[in-house]
Amino acid sequence: MKLSPSQITTLKKLISYKGYPEIDLQYEILDHVACKVEVLLEKNPEMALDDAFRKVHGEFGIFGFSDLAESYTKSIERRYRRFFWEEFVQFFTSFRIIYPAAVGFILYWLSVNTRPFGYELSLPVLGMVFFLAGLVGMFIHYRKISKKLKNYVAFKSSLNAFVILNTLLQFNIYGMGFLENPNYSLEFTFQSISTYLTLIVVFLSFISVFLIPKVLNRSIAETRKLQAIYEG
Repeated sequence: MKLSPSQITTLKKLISYKGYPEIDLQYEILDHVACKVEVLLEKNPEMALDDAFRKVHGEFGIFGFSDLAESYTKSIERRYRRFFWEEFVQFFTSFRIIYPAAVGFILYWLSVNTRPFGYELSLPVLGMVFFLAGLVGMFIHYRKISKKLKNYVAFKSSLNAFVILNTLLQFNIYGMGFLENPNYSLEFTFQSISTYLTLIVVFLSFISVFLIPKVLNRSIAETRKLQAIYEG
């Protein structure tokens, strides 16, 4: 038998009461549990939904859904990482690469032809400023969506990206200690190598700032597909 929308809602609440408030995790568990509940109710139509749920929960042993939830949580996190690398590779194989290339050219032109407030700013420094501006923009964006998405494992996984971005930021800051108005020479010197490495890290950091929200949206969309199945 097929569960009704009200029964699905009740199962979600029961799963939440068991200690799993994350919406995407609830639907992953629901996708596993609903089939078992349907079988029980089909065999015994007189059985209450709560009783069927408790029976299914009991089949998982003394730890209940703990192992199942841990498995699904890791699966959601792996899916998030996979989406990130897919978006990262796709970025470099699509027309979107034009945008950071254009930004890089503009920053290079500014570093060579302008002296804001009387200071000569190198390309890595301007790149860092641009990266920080993007980071602030992403932080503001996450503040806006946190209330709606905070109960998603995917959202919590995406917050780990701030740790990675902070590491990249620290690397950039320390790397700039070696970059005092470099000439961007092609000569094989310690300064030129440091310059190019720092530029690459700033470039990758800048791209990541815009990929992380996109990856989050993809991950949330996967949960919406399950929602459509059970709430459609």
